[in-house]
Amino acid sequence: MIRINLLPGAPRKQARASGGSGAPPTGWIVGYAAAALITVTALWLVYADLSRELREQNAQNAQVEADIAEIERSSANIDEVRAALEESRELEAVVLDLQRARFGPTRVLVEVAHILSEGGGPSIDPRRLEELRRDNPLAGFNPSWDFHRLWMTSFVEEDRHVEIEGTGRTNDDVAEFLRRLSLSDLFENVHLTRTEAATDAATRLEFIHFELEATVRY
Repeated sequence: MIRINLLPGAPRKQARASGGSGAPPTGWIVGYAAAALITVTALWLVYADLSRELREQNAQNAQVEADIAEIERSSANIDEVRAALEESRELEAVVLDLQRARFGPTRVLVEVAHILSEGGGPSIDPRRLEELRRDNPLAGFNPSWDFHRLWMTSFVEEDRHVEIEGTGRTNDDVAEFLRRLSLSDLFENVHLTRTEAATDAATRLEFIHFELEATVRY
C-alpha cells in the first residue's frame, strides 16, 4: 500500500537536518585578529620611536636655552669690560709716550755720539746690514772713517723732527755722516737740505758747511 506524506514542511526539516550551518568559517576570524594585532603593534612601535625622538629634541632645546641664558648672564657687563680695557690701553699708550719722551732724546744723542766716535757706527741689525751690502756694496758705512773730519754745530729736535747743522772737511765726510744716520735704526727720512763750501779765516782750510733733516724713532 502506498503512503503519501501530505504534511507541509516535512522535507525542509529533513534538509536542514542534513545540511551545514550558516555561520562564517573560523579561519577568517583568526586572520582578521592577527592582522589587527600586527597593525596595532606597528603603530605602537612608530609612536614609541617618535616619542623618543621628541624627548631627545626637547632635551636638546632645553640645553640650548640653558646655554643661551648662561651666555647672556656672562656677557651682561661686556660693554663695561670693553670700556675698562680700552681705558687701560689708552693709559698704557700715554705711559709709553711719556717714557719715550723722557728717555728718547737721550738715546738719540747717545746714538749720534756713537756714530761720531772711534770704531763706532750706527745701530743696525748685522743681518740687515749684510743684506744691504749684498744688494749694494756701497750701502754700508766705512768703519775706518776718521770721525775728527766732521763736527756738529747744532742739533735741534722737536716732536721727533731733527735738524742738524755741522761742518765737514770734504763732501765725502758729509756723505759718510749722512750714510751712517740713514743706516741707524733710530733715524729715518734723512736728507741734506743745504751744503756750502767755505774757508776758515784763521787756518785758511777749506771745509763744507751742511744742514740736514731727519725723523727720529724712539
